[in-house]
Amino acid sequence: MDIKRKSLLDTNGNDSSFEEDQLITDKLFAAIVSKKFKLARILAEGGVDVKATLPSGITPLMAACDAVIDDRHLEKKCEVISCLIRNGADVNAKDNDDRTPLHYACINGCQDIIEILKENGADQFAVDINGKVPKFYSDKNFMQNKFKLPTRRDSIAVINKPRMCDYY
Repeated sequence: MDIKRKSLLDTNGNDSSFEEDQLITDKLFAAIVSKKFKLARILAEGGVDVKATLPSGITPLMAACDAVIDDRHLEKKCEVISCLIRNGADVNAKDNDDRTPLHYACINGCQDIIEILKENGADQFAVDINGKVPKFYSDKNFMQNKFKLPTRRDSIAVINKPRMCDYY
């Protein structure tokens, strides 16, 4: 039974379930961000609106492409992304900064996800608010890794790192 139909039955057929639908959509975002990929798949396959957006314009597909994971979760993340696309997620949707899911995947630097998006028609030449195509972010990641350039996350770690003088 699809999740939206179930919520209509639970409210005796009254179509006043906007808040319930919003809550379920919020659960999809929460499942993706917290890396509960099995729950995210169940929600997407159960009829949750995979084209929903946060106030920033971010869709569940963008959130999944942006989620930072380690290698052991990569396969599950790829499954969720494929599931979202199968269930109607727009691979060329744009957020408030005109970034697409492919921009997010390139920022994250995950080649497997980049390939899934490209195979499903992602526009490789979509320009974001900064005038950058997705590949720009991929190249930036490559350069940071090749030359061991610090990332924004590294900068935060250095700021929070205790100094020797803190111990004396």
